[in-house]
This record gives sequence, structure tokens and C-alpha cells, in this order.
Amino acid sequence: MTTELETKIKKILDSRDDMPLIIKSILKKEQALAAGEEIRDVVYLNRSYADVTKKTSVLSGATLLVATDYGLIAVEEGKEDLPVEAGGYRIRHILYPMIKCLDFNTCLLIGHLKVSTGLVSDPDLQVEFNTAHFYQEFASLVETIRGKMIEAAYKL
Repeated sequence: MTTELETKIKKILDSRDDMPLIIKSILKKEQALAAGEEIRDVVYLNRSYADVTKKTSVLSGATLLVATDYGLIAVEEGKEDLPVEAGGYRIRHILYPMIKCLDFNTCLLIGHLKVSTGLVSDPDLQVEFNTAHFYQEFASLVETIRGKMIEAAYKL
């Protein structure tokens, strides 16, 4: 792991006191990673609140995307039937050879990252982000994932 990545992970871990425990444990390599599996890149989107000072009424849950040696780990808090208030989250492990399409779209201040393992019209993972705050992080993540997809496809 590079010093830049270590600094990025430390900054994420130190940034929020309301960070879900699952996200902390993944970033500390205590959970979800196989033996010898290394983190290659990471993007973390904080929870957003209706009232930021009181931290009430969660508008959107936290999201963590981790590119590793073997695949993409996506942790999404509060999706569908998994409410944030109940501590619900979804964790997905998407291996690089399974990814059929990696879609990175931006328009003005809104960006989307879509990952499809089957039909391109029905993405398995879709993350919306603010390009003013997260464009560079997502561009770096996409570059890392694409490189690993090519390695897996051609067994480099």
C-alpha cells in the first residue's frame, strides 16, 4: 500500500465520528478482505443529513468503495429495506472478472458510477456523487478498477 493511500485511509478514519462500524473495520483490514488481499484505492461518501448540526434526518447513507487486488467491495448504508436508523447496510464483493461494464458519467455537478456484471442496462451497483467534491477520487478509482479488469481478462 502506498503512503498516499495510507494517508487517504487515515484521513477517512479520522474524519467522522458517525462512520458505520463496518466501514471502519474494512478500512482497518479487520473484515471483508481475504488473507493477503491489499487495498488499491478507496472512496468514501459521508452520510448526509437534513440538519447537519444536530445530525438528524439522514438524507443518504454512507457509501464505501474499495478496490482491492481481487475485486471491488461496496458498502452502502441504508439501501432499500435496510434503513440507516436500524443500522442496515449492504456489502457486495464484485470480482474483477465478473464485471462486464464500468460506466463513469459526469454532467455539471452530478456524477454516476455504475458497475454491471450482467445486462448493462441493469447495473448491479450505482453510486451518485457530487463532482465538485469527489471527481478526482472517483476518476482514480475507475482507473484502478479498469486496470484490474484488464489484468483479469488477459491474465497479465
